[in-house]
Amino acid sequence: MSIIGITPSSDVTENRSGSRRYTPSFELPMVNHAIARRLDAVLSAHNWNKNRFMRKMRIEGKVINRQKLKDGTWKTKTLPPRRASIRIEREQTLDALTRAMIYRADYDPDAPFLFEVKSSVEELARMIGQLHEYAPGYDGENGKYRHGRLACDPVHGAIEDMEAADLIVVVREFDSESKTNKAKRIFFKPNLFKSFGLTMEDTRKMLSAARKWQEKHGLLHSAKKKRQAEVLRQCESDRIATLDRHSLRNLLGRLKREFTGANKHTKQVMDTHHRIKEAVKKVSSTKDDRSTTDIELRNIAMQLPPIQVMTAKNKVKEELGLTRAPDVGVNAQFDSLLLATLKTYI
Repeated sequence: MSIIGITPSSDVTENRSGSRRYTPSFELPMVNHAIARRLDAVLSAHNWNKNRFMRKMRIEGKVINRQKLKDGTWKTKTLPPRRASIRIEREQTLDALTRAMIYRADYDPDAPFLFEVKSSVEELARMIGQLHEYAPGYDGENGKYRHGRLACDPVHGAIEDMEAADLIVVVREFDSESKTNKAKRIFFKPNLFKSFGLTMEDTRKMLSAARKWQEKHGLLHSAKKKRQAEVLRQCESDRIATLDRHSLRNLLGRLKREFTGANKHTKQVMDTHHRIKEAVKKVSSTKDDRSTTDIELRNIAMQLPPIQVMTAKNKVKEELGLTRAPDVGVNAQFDSLLLATLKTYI
């Protein structure tokens, strides 16, 4: 067995993974994009053991929906509760894998769905030195010839942890004709940015700055043509998972609106809702200074037909010699007589 993209570590006794022969690492220079460089810088100081989404998932456990069956049910995988602290081997894989995802992510602010990782899982594993290649050979004991295969189990495990922690969306699809799984598609979720200490306001500013940069350098048209060509290529390919499910497209669309602030949960609208709630609360908590007669009169008037209320008002008006019936709460004598008159109708 050989490992593609990395040589054995010569200093494996310097950390807790003293028995690990191949330590994952991402050695490529980060792409020259403001968002990618910002995420890479934040990740450099990130501690996965203190990631609140990861800790919550490990303590409580999670069930992952892996494949939708023909009867509408889901084939699931259960990640049982584990200790909150993460093994150093998984920490190293998470750190290197996330850097590779940042390196291969799409940061086009006008893309149909934001922050898609434009790489297969095997390619990500190759980039961090975790793609294992098994040589073909004949198993004489069992009489079987085993073909060479590629494996990256630590990477798959790290991806499942990130998916269960609600940091990424993983799109899987099974090809019923070839009886094989299509290449997964991975999208960043807002919680990934939040777990790094970035707010949605920070993310919106970065996306806005990226679009202004494209516009300044005249790249909007070329970026649009590139997106169209890529969408066409993905639609024609039968090797990658599709985004045909309505529920999936709705989810990705909702995530984009959360990233860009184009939905009702944006800060501006949330502030407006908060001010309205505070105003309603203030009004409802204001002391009612109306008299008992006034309150009782209004309650009875709501229970009777308007014609009866009008007849009673005219009757009391004539009895008191008034030119017109006053509004409720203006004339105490009028209100008392009107209340007594209305009570006779009930």
